[in-house]
Amino acid sequence: MSAASKSILLLFTLFILTSCRPAGLIYTEDGKIECGGDNEPIILTNSATAVDPTFEELVAFITADSTDRKKYIGEGPGAYVCADFAEEVHNNAEAAGIRAGWVSLTFEGTEEGHALNAFETSDKGLIFIDCTNSGRTGSADKETPGWDAIAYIGEGKKYGVLPVERVLATKFDYYCLEYDFYTDCEKAWREYETELKAYNDEVDRFNREAGSRVYIIGSPEERRMTAWKEALAARERELELLAEKAGNRWLESEYSSYLVKNVMIHW
Repeated sequence: MSAASKSILLLFTLFILTSCRPAGLIYTEDGKIECGGDNEPIILTNSATAVDPTFEELVAFITADSTDRKKYIGEGPGAYVCADFAEEVHNNAEAAGIRAGWVSLTFEGTEEGHALNAFETSDKGLIFIDCTNSGRTGSADKETPGWDAIAYIGEGKKYGVLPVERVLATKFDYYCLEYDFYTDCEKAWREYETELKAYNDEVDRFNREAGSRVYIIGSPEERRMTAWKEALAARERELELLAEKAGNRWLESEYSSYLVKNVMIHW
């Protein structure tokens, strides 16, 4: 989310399927064929020459890949849902020489599931990527830069995603890929949202009171309004610093209200 201020006037159950690399169907835990939104089977097309990428190579591929720009269609003959997004990202990655996994998540207290992708990077380990464009964002922008996100998964914890650029904007270390990093970012973003609303409300009050009134220089009212304006300017600078910490936008997966039960990776 780009929130603009107003002007003054792995402990979870993990199933890693080490099936052979040729193209083929994939199955749920209870043996059913995984299907896309149109009820057609998901087909993973693997490359015998695909290799594990570096984290930098993975990010370069994901940001260049346009799958996240496709429209999410929940039902009907043209349905295209998370399973289809993950299938396309997987097949595009393999075609580009990058070994990819198709991932299914299940959640506590619901039969709903989610699909995304996994990549075993050679330098940063296992990375989960969610490119599903289901219109979930905390952004006021008319144009969202992209839906590519790094997913954060923990047993019994809410499913979290962060925009890829949010992670890259941080001085990179392994902490950026840990679940605690996601919770820290969420806390900073919620604080920013709260502080921004309070600031904008006060700016409205200031503007209403100032109106078209003329204040005599040196009068108590003029001094009060000047001090108020300076205080608002100081708060705006504090907001800018908080925005740097929070990131310039926030993504919410439609599954972020659920707690992760388990994850199955099909390589």
